[in-house]
Amino acid sequence: MPSDGLRLSTTERGGGVVRPLDRERYARHLVLPEVGEQGQRRLLSSSVAVIGAGGLGAPVLLYLAAAGVGRLTVIDDDVVDRSNLQRQVLFRAMDVGRPKTAVAVEALHALNPDLVVHGVPSRLTPDNALDVLDGHDLVIDATDSIPARYLLDDACALLGLPWIHASLHRFEGRVALFDPATGPGYRDLHPEPPPPGAIQGCGEVGVLGAVPGVIGSMQAALAIDVLLGRAGEAFGRLTLVDVHRLETRHLRFARDPRRDLPSNLDAARAVWDNDPTCAGRHLEGGPASRDVSMIQSMDASTMLARMRDGWTPFVLDVRSGAEHDQLSASSCDLHVPHTAVLGALNDLPQEGDILVHCKLGGRSMMAVMALIQAGVPAERLWNLDGGIEAWNALAPEMMVRG
Repeated sequence: MPSDGLRLSTTERGGGVVRPLDRERYARHLVLPEVGEQGQRRLLSSSVAVIGAGGLGAPVLLYLAAAGVGRLTVIDDDVVDRSNLQRQVLFRAMDVGRPKTAVAVEALHALNPDLVVHGVPSRLTPDNALDVLDGHDLVIDATDSIPARYLLDDACALLGLPWIHASLHRFEGRVALFDPATGPGYRDLHPEPPPPGAIQGCGEVGVLGAVPGVIGSMQAALAIDVLLGRAGEAFGRLTLVDVHRLETRHLRFARDPRRDLPSNLDAARAVWDNDPTCAGRHLEGGPASRDVSMIQSMDASTMLARMRDGWTPFVLDVRSGAEHDQLSASSCDLHVPHTAVLGALNDLPQEGDILVHCKLGGRSMMAVMALIQAGVPAERLWNLDGGIEAWNALAPEMMVRG
């Protein structure tokens, strides 16, 4: 697929192409009555788009390629980071710094060279979603983005596509199959998005490395059932998995009869524009991107150099109480969770610079945006890129440990 997400021709999509059946490769499928030769040929003629090549996307892509899904499209704008290697099993140490899509295409072709694998090295957005997803049989959400899920729900409803959602938290995961065009969708499970930043990602709270493997493998197994026409019971069911306790629960949910099908992506775009991690990075224009552009940031190295030169900002820690108790800066002047920062306006100084930090830099950016919108001059506020983790790595002597 072209990197700009343009529509594919019928030939490029692989539509109608009868791929050879490698009986030795798929022998274990062929002896399953639920798959057999007819089912395997159906997999070989199928097309799946996987949004994200990280912890969930890695096992999804590997198992779908191994199963013989004929065309795979992987959409991801990120590069491999060393911290990914703990759980993203597509990548090796030598891949650090390379685009994830490029590495994924190589790995999947090495696993099964008979398949067609396209890499789209850009993020799925309201501007490209319909073009990128069109022509597939199934979409798999392997992102860690709430706005992306509302976008997928609406885009898949418009295109008439089922999609499989999954999310992770520490030792737990959840999986659901949606068909927003004809049955329950993500908006039936979550009618309204949470406030931006209200839900912490894996980078903030951590995740056991094997958990994405378990949940991603469940997504892949469910995807194969969908492609074989065997997944009817999974619609309208949310599966909750606790890997630590080896427990699984199922919750049923139904379509809200009052919910209208989308006629465009305007509602999804509104969720997208309201989230600074999406709007500031990937969209131009509009209030959200202008607010993000006002944020002043500095890395830990620059901050320490300025402090050595006499800079003494008011230090505001916007992490949770437990995080602050475990590790904090000795120069911290005020601690308040980022969701409650506007309630602490009277505790902030009326003059001078304010350095805002969290663990890695995401929640502090949201706190800075909230303070700017509340009237604190943007030129007084500084977001610490990399958060206290970067600060501690360079100057552990400035830390207080609980």
